[in-house]
Amino acid sequence: MKHSVYLALMLVLNACSNTSSQQLNQNQKDSIPEVGAWAQASINHYMESHIDRWNLAEGVPVAYIQATEIRNQRNYCVVKIGYDTKLRFVTTQMIYIDSITKAVFEYDNLNDSLIPWPQNASKDNVDNEIPANGTYQFDVAFAEWQGKSMGEKVKLVIKNKSIKVIYNGGGNLSNTKKGDVIAEGKIMKHKTGVWIIGKQPSDAQLDEIGGCTDGPPIIDFKEKKFWMC
Repeated sequence: MKHSVYLALMLVLNACSNTSSQQLNQNQKDSIPEVGAWAQASINHYMESHIDRWNLAEGVPVAYIQATEIRNQRNYCVVKIGYDTKLRFVTTQMIYIDSITKAVFEYDNLNDSLIPWPQNASKDNVDNEIPANGTYQFDVAFAEWQGKSMGEKVKLVIKNKSIKVIYNGGGNLSNTKKGDVIAEGKIMKHKTGVWIIGKQPSDAQLDEIGGCTDGPPIIDFKEKKFWMC
């Protein structure tokens, strides 16, 4: 029975991934381009991890609809999971996916808060572990430009889990010149599972990180990107 439900689920996921981005209204289209493309892997991972939860309701397979939302100065893909009865869509679970970290949060309706999905931090990726001591060149990923680098690069100096990020120059960063240190601190794994450059251990538990927030910056060792606003 589990396999048949799983097959039905994946068929619905594929169908939704082809149509859900088309359901965004005109006011949302400029929020996060191609929301379905960057969020799909996180949605699939969440759905597959909870496959026993998605039982068929009166013969109607589980489905989802997605939109975008800005919350605490961060862009999210909001996914409403439930059942489409043709008369209305019944939501049984809502999740938020961070456009920068791709971390998944379960929505707590009672407290209007986002709870980090535990599997975020448990997804160990050997390709995204801390590099050995040395000097590296990374691209700058701008949160306001959906992760585009705009040709900007930085030099990373790593030593014993301490890191210094130095601007390489040649670009158009305002009030920044070649050789300026733009971030410095300890490499930490945030509660969402991403790497950050923090100052104190409590930074790993902050709700706001990276992008255009005042929190510690995010660094992606796998994609070789340093995130800025």
